Amino acid sequence: MLLDPPGWPGCAQGLPHWPYLQAVDEALTGRGIPPGAVCIDRAGRAHGDVMSMELSWDVSRTAGPGGVRFHWDEDTGWSYATVRLVRDDILPRRPLVPLHRVFAVPEAVADTAESLVRSWRTPAGEYGAEWYQAQEVRTAISAFRQSVR
Repeated sequence: MLLDPPGWPGCAQGLPHWPYLQAVDEALTGRGIPPGAVCIDRAGRAHGDVMSMELSWDVSRTAGPGGVRFHWDEDTGWSYATVRLVRDDILPRRPLVPLHRVFAVPEAVADTAESLVRSWRTPAGEYGAEWYQAQEVRTAISAFRQSVR
């Protein structure tokens, strides 16, 4: 379970996509597969000012021969990479094709994560629904960008 949102240097509020991360984390925790590491970030203006997050499960949390990393950013949505036991042996990130929305419903993210964490396979299903608070987070991201310029 995640704690309070992180601040951003020079800003009183947390990062604007924190509510989405919280919702995804809650869905994952409800499945009994909370990530072992969570990173939420914002690329600087030179890199497009893109909001992102990463969720990681190391080999001790998966049924496969290595770990799994989920990456999200506001432009492309969800992707994943598998992490081998050999140090720095991470297979390139691939899109999570079943998740058709940038702000996929947290339960759909949890379904996909559960399949990869428990069997190292992506699910065969398709998830087309968008999270009900997606527009609020998009608005918060826009407001955040205006406040830091």
